[in-house]
Amino acid sequence: MKARIVTEIPERALLFSIKETVRPQLEAVLEELSVEARTVERHELGQDVGYLAGFHGFEKKPDFTGTPPESEGVLCMCGMSGRRMDRLLKALQERQIEVPIKAAVTAANQRWSFAALAEELNREHRAVLKQKQARRSK
Repeated sequence: MKARIVTEIPERALLFSIKETVRPQLEAVLEELSVEARTVERHELGQDVGYLAGFHGFEKKPDFTGTPPESEGVLCMCGMSGRRMDRLLKALQERQIEVPIKAAVTAANQRWSFAALAEELNREHRAVLKQKQARRSK
C-alpha cells in the first residue's frame, strides 16, 4: 500500500492596499473565524501568490523593486473551502466592511506574482464598474 502524504493548506487571507479605516474591522472578522491575516508588503509583490499563501513547493524570490499596482484594496482568500469563504463574505457584508476586490487563490493564479494578480484583479474590477455605469446611464 502506498502512503499518501497530504499537506495541510493554512486558511489565510492576503491583504493588499486595505484602507486604514477598514483594516481593524477586517482583521477582527478574520480573527473571529480563525483565519490568518497576512498583509502583503510592497517588497513582497514579486512573490508567487502560492508562496504568500503558505503553499508547499514555493520558494522566496528577490524583493520587488517595480512600481506597485494601484489598488482600492484586495482580499485574497487562501486554503479556504467554499463554505468558509461564504461565511467570511457574509460576515463582511453583515458588518458592512467594504473591501472592493475579493478573490481566491486558484490552481491558475498561485504561480503568478502578487503584483500580476493585483493588476489583473484591478483590471477586472474596473471593467465591471464600467459595465455597471453603462447600464445605469441607459
